[in-house]
Amino acid sequence: MSGRWLRIATAMAGAVLVLPVIGLAAPAAATAVSYSTLQCPAGAHTLAPAGSHLYPETGNGGYTSLHTLVHLVYNAATNQFLPGNRVVLTDRATECLSSFSLDFERRSANAKAGPDMTVRSVAVNGRPARFTFVQPTYPGDPHGQNDPNPAAHEASQVNPVGGPEHNPLPPACSPELPSTRTPPDALDGTQCPANKLVVTPAAAVPSGSVFTVTVSYTGRPGVHNDGDGTTEGWFRAPDGGFVTTEPVGSEDWMPLNDYPAAKPTYDFSDTVNAGKTVLANGVLVSVKHNPASAGFPGGSVTWNWHSPAPVASYLVEDSVGNYRLTERAADNGTRYYEAQDLGIPAKQRRKNMAIMNLQQNITEFESQFSGSYPFTSDGVVVGTPPASFEEEMQTMITFAGGFINTDVLYHENFHQW
Repeated sequence: MSGRWLRIATAMAGAVLVLPVIGLAAPAAATAVSYSTLQCPAGAHTLAPAGSHLYPETGNGGYTSLHTLVHLVYNAATNQFLPGNRVVLTDRATECLSSFSLDFERRSANAKAGPDMTVRSVAVNGRPARFTFVQPTYPGDPHGQNDPNPAAHEASQVNPVGGPEHNPLPPACSPELPSTRTPPDALDGTQCPANKLVVTPAAAVPSGSVFTVTVSYTGRPGVHNDGDGTTEGWFRAPDGGFVTTEPVGSEDWMPLNDYPAAKPTYDFSDTVNAGKTVLANGVLVSVKHNPASAGFPGGSVTWNWHSPAPVASYLVEDSVGNYRLTERAADNGTRYYEAQDLGIPAKQRRKNMAIMNLQQNITEFESQFSGSYPFTSDGVVVGTPPASFEEEMQTMITFAGGFINTDVLYHENFHQW
């Protein structure tokens, strides 16, 4: 069948019938109509229920997330995403959409470790789309998500906001405290950052249709500051970046639908400096060495990982660095990956490896209580940055600060179910 489609306006309440073109002429009485003429709403800028005060800004409505291709072009020496860096999101519209949004914290008040990125272009189904960044509005705002009242866009950890102006409205976002020593209510009543990337396609997206969104961006990835002053996201390592993102730090290095229930499958095709290793969710598919280029005078390498299982937004793993990676297969076919940063002293790496080698036995033991292991791979990565916590990144558990602990490995591995 041809890839072309015929759009025909019908007399039934303005409905649009979509027919495949199979070489037949359209009926003489039919009138072609562009989807851009349809009157469609904008997708919601949050998935949090009305009255929420725990990350009320997260998630985006009007579509479901199906698959994400992450293609980082990352210079580990400068900690910069280079031209060509992009993500391709495949989604299904749950309603007719004139616009929709993504979560992307491209800049942060944390000038030292926060992100500083720039969106270069956005395309929907291959066609250039308009985009802008807006503040979140508190969920359930009767005046809509573009409420002109500044009080509808304020941060707080409680409901109502309160704050110095005694704002009686619910919060639109959680505050980003600069440190764990900052009083919890210090930023209550301040304006939320504009972290909603709103995309307006050239033509409205029909309900039920599958569409792709390509966001190209460059700059420095970073961490997100939480309401308790801790951080998560992309931690700078001496030789790259270490990713541990719970609960919302994924949006500090990639645009996405940053809500736990939005669980697309993933492919990663990351091009990095020659000699660097990429660690991601799922299974390693291939490693390709590339010649020198303008962005990588010393050459580059492209690592391809594939996660056949859906991944929650806070469990997306994509670390880059001087890791020694090993892989082995269990009798049942499950692949086990073990990676450590070579910056960890050799003696400590040996201690770590003795614990990492227990993961298969731990998985089999925990399967007695939780049922069969749900994925085709499992793994551990030990990085050097002093991140706030260890995390059960799906199929690639992260340990920070150069150390791993047996009890914590049991705990984080149990989260894989």
